[in-house]
Amino acid sequence: MTVTLTPEQEKFVTQQVESGHFRSAVEVINQSLNMLQAQEQFIRSQEMELREKVSEGLSQTNSADLVEGKKAIADLKEKLRNRSRP
Repeated sequence: MTVTLTPEQEKFVTQQVESGHFRSAVEVINQSLNMLQAQEQFIRSQEMELREKVSEGLSQTNSADLVEGKKAIADLKEKLRNRSRP
């Protein structure tokens, strides 16, 4: 398989090799593909949960069981403040 990179992509690969993070362009591409594969696997593993959350949100919308945006943000900030307290 032959892959053509854009000039920006080539520059990025070259920078990664020159920085010492990778020994070759092949290593950069391999790492990139491994990360893409891991991302895809994560998305697939979380798909059911995401679908359930979307369904729950739609149900709340349909039943008018909603919280006004500013109040929701204020509530989240308060929860975060309470978690950071000893």
